[in-house]
Amino acid sequence: MDINAIVLELMSRIKVLEEKMKALEEKCDLRKTDKPSFPFDKISDKYRSLAEHLYEKWEKRITLSYGEIEAILGFQLPPTAYKIPRSYWANTLTHTYATSWLSVGYKAKVDIDTFTVTFDRSLL
Repeated sequence: MDINAIVLELMSRIKVLEEKMKALEEKCDLRKTDKPSFPFDKISDKYRSLAEHLYEKWEKRITLSYGEIEAILGFQLPPTAYKIPRSYWANTLTHTYATSWLSVGYKAKVDIDTFTVTFDRSLL
């Protein structure tokens, strides 16, 4: 087999592989954007408005200030959110308020310098 035939064969195989990769990537993108139904039974009424806000936005990453979160909730965050923010924003189902973001597919990450919280779907 001469070198030109080998190169043509390799180029043909690369094209087939690229098409297969594109199909797989499109399939993965669809799965990431599939929006589940809203989990009404898992979220307490008190924090439902935050869950609804995140669910309606359905972006990969949403950053909100404490003030924005308080406006969405309609009440002030508890002192622990300010005093021990990493604990408050922990992604654990043992905190009823954490289910407001976990149940709609987000994980929270707090920035203690700016008092903002980033809710991220790509961390799951």
